[in-house]
Amino acid sequence: MTHGTTSKRDTPQSQYEHWSQELLASQKMLRKWHKQGDKITQRYKGKKSTNNATSTKGFDLNLFHSNVKTLSSMLYGNTPKIDVSRRYADPNDDVGRVAANTMERLLNLDVADNGSEMDSVLRSVLQDRMLPGLGCAKVRYEVETEAQVDPETQEEVEVMVSEAAPVEYYYWGDVLWGWTRAYADLPWMAFKNYLTKDEISEKFSEHAADNVPLKKQKMSTGDEASSDPDQDSAMDKGEIWEIWDKKTRTVVWVALGYDKVLKTQKDPLGLHGFFPAPPFFMANPTTDVYLPTPDFVLSQDLYNSIDTLQERIDTITQAVKVVGVYDASAAGVAQMFKDGMDNDLIPVDNWALFGEKGGLRGQIDWVPLNDIVFALEKLVSMRNDSIGLLQQVTGMSDIMRGGLDSAYEGVGQSEMKAKFGSIQVQALQDQFAQFATDLMQIKAEVISRHFSPQTIAERSNMQKSVDVDLL
Repeated sequence: MTHGTTSKRDTPQSQYEHWSQELLASQKMLRKWHKQGDKITQRYKGKKSTNNATSTKGFDLNLFHSNVKTLSSMLYGNTPKIDVSRRYADPNDDVGRVAANTMERLLNLDVADNGSEMDSVLRSVLQDRMLPGLGCAKVRYEVETEAQVDPETQEEVEVMVSEAAPVEYYYWGDVLWGWTRAYADLPWMAFKNYLTKDEISEKFSEHAADNVPLKKQKMSTGDEASSDPDQDSAMDKGEIWEIWDKKTRTVVWVALGYDKVLKTQKDPLGLHGFFPAPPFFMANPTTDVYLPTPDFVLSQDLYNSIDTLQERIDTITQAVKVVGVYDASAAGVAQMFKDGMDNDLIPVDNWALFGEKGGLRGQIDWVPLNDIVFALEKLVSMRNDSIGLLQQVTGMSDIMRGGLDSAYEGVGQSEMKAKFGSIQVQALQDQFAQFATDLMQIKAEVISRHFSPQTIAERSNMQKSVDVDLL
């Protein structure tokens, strides 16, 4: 290529062609998981999938919802308090100590001022991890400026009014990434943003606003047939993909259906790890391809078996009632079971004939309840065995165990079981804590790289500290 000329691959149209292919390939790679995620979410809400439709008919035991709620409560309680410490606690490193104290104040103040938003982000991320198997959030830098006249030069200049580093939750179906075997080699990740026509015009151009396809946001991510149109958004919006390309350290905005990239920007945050989001809070990743495997998938056969047994129990329970047949010629027999027939005698027209037919026993034949009750008891036993097996597979049996299993089991044995039973919960707690820590580290890096010294000093209120001279 001659110096000074432009490569075809660098034109907005060629970039769009490249990234549209990447996005479509990623959607194809994740399609099966997206369908699984939609069905699992519906299952959690008590709606069972049947031929691309959902139904709430029938008896719903919904152990899945119960297990997820119990485990989620153990993993997250309240908005965490942030602790910032030095990597090396050198006694003479006053600058590092004050910097850590300043950042800790900034982050905790932000959590205090926006506690409900942070709590909502973390709870949403956790729920996405427990249901479809992937939780995601990212950090954004916002700065607001206004034009003011410089009193010295009398020229109009842009002056910063405010700046912030908000944390955003991203729905699991609005995130794509390039093919890789491990997160360390992830080539790019993309976040879907829904913008109105006016927002597209303001952020990009009027031409884009007039030509970017607009559509309603759907509740469902996977199979379109499973989406409820009554749950779609009221306003049509453009789906804008914000692609973070690690190889070139650029951010590209693309709308599928618009024949060129909307915008390309060189690394806007300058983060050490480039991506504005921590590694996904992902369920059961493997090294063949970087994809989540939802917990429900690993136990779905047991959940389905329990549902089948419960439906049969419900059906047979309805059949457990006093029902029988009687000789139509013995009209008085039917009167015995009518209201008001207490301590009364019913006349029989021909007692001799009535006796020849076996009396009352010969005139009535009941539905064999013994057989039905026996079948019901067997089904209940099978269901309970399946529930026990499910709780063992999911680890809930150890989590929920309280007290001793039997009179012959010692306290030490029970405590040991509880200890080993908590390993699975502890592993998930550690993973969730690591995700929250990584998220706050990105936020801290954005603050340290982009916030003005004046903003940092004012918000941390370090002027009132004993270390004011070190600022």
